[in-house]
Order: sequence, then C-alpha cells, then structure tokens
Amino acid sequence: MLGTLVAFMVANPAMSHALTATLETAGLAAALILLRSPRPEGIAALVVSTYYYGREAGQREHDIKHAGWDAVQAHLGAEFLYGWSLPNLQQWVAPTCAAWVVAGTIYLIRSRMARAAPLQPPRRGRF
Repeated sequence: MLGTLVAFMVANPAMSHALTATLETAGLAAALILLRSPRPEGIAALVVSTYYYGREAGQREHDIKHAGWDAVQAHLGAEFLYGWSLPNLQQWVAPTCAAWVVAGTIYLIRSRMARAAPLQPPRRGRF
C-alpha cells in the first residue's frame, strides 16, 4: 500500500503537492488558531501558497540559468512566470488552490460554530 501511494505521488507531482498543501494548511491554521492569530486560515493559505511558489520559482530559475540565461534574466523570468513549464505552473497552482479551499472550509466551520454558540447572559457583580 505504501509503495502504491509513493508511486502515485511520484507519477502525479501536482496532486501530491495539493495533498501535502492540504495537510500543511490545516496544521498551520490549527497552530495559528491556538495562538489566537487574526485571520489564521488566510495566513496559513498565504504561507503555504508562497512556499510552493518559491519552490517552483527557485527550480525554474535554476533551470533557466542552466539553459544559458544570465542571473538577472533568470531571476526575473522565474519571478514573473516567464519561461515556466506547464508542470512547474501546475505544481504551484494545485497546492495554492488546495490551500485556499482548506482555508475557506475552516473559515466556514468556525463562522458557523460561532453563530451556533448560545449567547451567554451578562455577568453581574464585579467579577
């Protein structure tokens, strides 16, 4: 079973990135919720998306430099998606979409839980 999972992930890198990003976003959002961070779901999705963008841009910049471009052109090409291959683009877009879906799901669950929580009567007295 583990061999089948590894073979699937190697054969489908965009899907494996999306699955990994789902776990990363949920874990980071949970940590940020426990730390009482403002907008933890959005921050988690943004961090995960940025990580995958940097990962793919770095790989693309490396590939472009080895294709003969100078360092500045390679950096700008990687930053602005110029010269990206379709697999690089898919391996950034898939986890980004997965991260934002997870963030949206967590946001919906948390907002519905907050609305469903019963209102507590006001306290009387000093404490």
